[in-house]
Amino acid sequence: MRTGTVYTETVVHIAPEAFQKDVPYQVAIVDFGEGPRLTARIEGERVQIGERVVETGEREGVFFFRKDQ
Repeated sequence: MRTGTVYTETVVHIAPEAFQKDVPYQVAIVDFGEGPRLTARIEGERVQIGERVVETGEREGVFFFRKDQ
């Protein structure tokens, strides 16, 4: 599983039709140090900029991460 650092984050309150049932939900850009950054959904506890996150999986092309305990 990949781990990274939250580069930036936001909470989505108005979503595309496919994700309206999930509102509100958090999205973050995850920085892996070297290489590209990844936009991902955050599961569980809200994360802040600079916190470590760990990948929990991918569903329908969307990557999910959670706070790294």
